Amino acid sequence: MKTAIIACVVCGLLLFMSGCTYVPFDTPKESSRAISAEGTSAGRVVSDLTGYDSQVLAMAPLFDGNDALGARLRMIETAESSIDLQTFLIKPDLAGSLMWLALYSAAERGVKVRLLFDDVFTTARDDQIASLNAHPNVEIRVFNPLSRNSTVAVNFLLDFSRVNRRMHNKITIADGSFAILGGRNIADEYFSIGTQYDFADFDLFVAGKPVQKLSATFDTYWNDAWSLPFDAMHDGDIAPLSEAYEQFQKRVLDKEVAIYDRALGSEYIRQLKNGQVPIYYGRVNIVADDLRKLRTPSGTGPFAVGDAFYNSLGRAKKNLIVVTPYFIPEDYGAGYFERLVRKGIDVSIVTNSLASTNHPYTHGHYARYRKRLLQAGVNFSEVRAKAPPSKEGVETPLTLHTKIALIDDTYVFVGSANVDPRSIRQNSEIGMLVRSPSLAKQIKAQLDAALPIYTYSVSLSDAGNLQWEDTASDNNPPLSQEPSAGLWRKLVAKVSGWLPIEKQL
Repeated sequence: MKTAIIACVVCGLLLFMSGCTYVPFDTPKESSRAISAEGTSAGRVVSDLTGYDSQVLAMAPLFDGNDALGARLRMIETAESSIDLQTFLIKPDLAGSLMWLALYSAAERGVKVRLLFDDVFTTARDDQIASLNAHPNVEIRVFNPLSRNSTVAVNFLLDFSRVNRRMHNKITIADGSFAILGGRNIADEYFSIGTQYDFADFDLFVAGKPVQKLSATFDTYWNDAWSLPFDAMHDGDIAPLSEAYEQFQKRVLDKEVAIYDRALGSEYIRQLKNGQVPIYYGRVNIVADDLRKLRTPSGTGPFAVGDAFYNSLGRAKKNLIVVTPYFIPEDYGAGYFERLVRKGIDVSIVTNSLASTNHPYTHGHYARYRKRLLQAGVNFSEVRAKAPPSKEGVETPLTLHTKIALIDDTYVFVGSANVDPRSIRQNSEIGMLVRSPSLAKQIKAQLDAALPIYTYSVSLSDAGNLQWEDTASDNNPPLSQEPSAGLWRKLVAKVSGWLPIEKQL
């Protein structure tokens, strides 16, 4: 009798747990593919820019957040047939509202819009997303969603092996001809919009036949078994489309109008359009993670983007600069960088300081490799916690979010991946290796100008201790403690460094 009661209780708990994490992955959906660029103005522009070479892209770097927003809005506003947008997160802020309105306006013109987003860190409400999805020319899918039957914490507790594996890819494609690839999500901080802190990020605006490869990677994720039609996730009330449009319009009557006008009126975008700033050309290799990576045990691969990244670094003969928000190379990566230095290659890492990172718990694990690699001869620069004062005298907390590698002033690796176990082992990513000496030199020139202003140079003292130097000034002595980092951040980093969680970071 007692055994039967225990069995019933266990069965009841199992049923309860399965209900808490239920996601309707069996929902029927139609497979779809990117619309051909043939016959569009964008397709004709691409032919004029690059001819018919299937590996050559025309490119423009997007360093400034305002320029990056302007480029996206311009792409969406000029699209004639299709927009495909894949992102890791969407926030219901000013940037999110502007994108909602831009996509809605495109759909109203007859443009087919496909939006694929990851679920975990998206804070836009389901009803806000559903309101756009209600447009007949818009289809939205959510990748590997959490169950709506329970909280985020319960999802992770009861279904960790699935929920822990996320889609981190970020691309925007218009008419199968123009695209933006890089590190920015859809949120204010990525576009320098009136936030309490600023993310220093980077994208590439690209045009050419290789955009078709980006479209193919989008299709792979869009049609995957874990890509769920948003209708299947949201069964609540949806405001009429006209009412939702009016609500978003009201939000843009003050601040967002100025932001919109400033983004579209960007001097850089205007100069780019008028041919007053250079367009860079290069041959490219695009790689996206095979989705089997998300369904195999963590650390077992395949690691398409991670392998492509390290193989790209292996091309270096003279110098290498890696810019990444989170640098946790693991023993494999640390050994890789040590071997490059032994070959006589000048290796530099640019990453966040403890004070500037948005995830201080990652710093404790980065710190485990910092001194080791400094001893090996690797150069380190860490971003200052505050940007220099603006013309108005305002200091803005600064966080590095850029993800690029420069190899021998010839190659550029750009994409969504960080140099950490989560990007290499856990999540899906997308990346692109570009062979373009002119682009590489332009990015390096920007870095050379910015590093003395925005970073500390980290080195070892004669006694072998860490020190941070202000390279913009000859008057300040080196600091012997993590600059500007408060006690709480130091404690979080220290405790985190003791915990066996590195492969989750």
